[in-house]
Amino acid sequence: MKNYLPFIFIAILLYSFPSISSGQKRSARFEAEFQKTFQIVNSDRFMIRFFIATPTGQTFVATPSEGPNVTIDPEQCYLEIQDSLVSGRLPYFGNGSHWVPRPGQDSLRFNYILFSRTVKILPRGNKKSIAYQISILTKDNILFLHMDIRYDGTCYLYYNDQKRYPISYTGNIYPLEKKEQHPLNTSPSENQAKKI
Repeated sequence: MKNYLPFIFIAILLYSFPSISSGQKRSARFEAEFQKTFQIVNSDRFMIRFFIATPTGQTFVATPSEGPNVTIDPEQCYLEIQDSLVSGRLPYFGNGSHWVPRPGQDSLRFNYILFSRTVKILPRGNKKSIAYQISILTKDNILFLHMDIRYDGTCYLYYNDQKRYPISYTGNIYPLEKKEQHPLNTSPSENQAKKI
């Protein structure tokens, strides 16, 4: 029996070695994806296209599963950051208990210079994420946008202001090309030139 112990020990080591290396490969892949996402966020020139809206109750921060999920068109629902300029078009559906399915009648549209920005890396085991928070002061309101940007580019936006119930959105982050610009970001003279 003692003669078989070294062979059993070697077999256990050989059997566990591939799982250790596959775990290291997975960790390396998560880190590579995170670095790519962090580079996009750190550029301060990115767009997030949203495909799910979740009206919430009266809580400030809600997870996407707390209200009814509403599928939205990512081509029409976005948040764009260009240095200190923040623009967006997001449908608003009321709160979780009084859901109002009228995205065209009550949508959030804004194009403002941000007041404050905080970016923090959150360690979550092998899968890091980025806490990205901005606030915007308007003439008659304060907008709070809290984003949880995951390692793979999935983004959860929690929107709140002084006049509405909070709402959350789920989408994906993309780098913003230098020439790419939405109609909300163009000056009136540029809009007139496009119509001619």
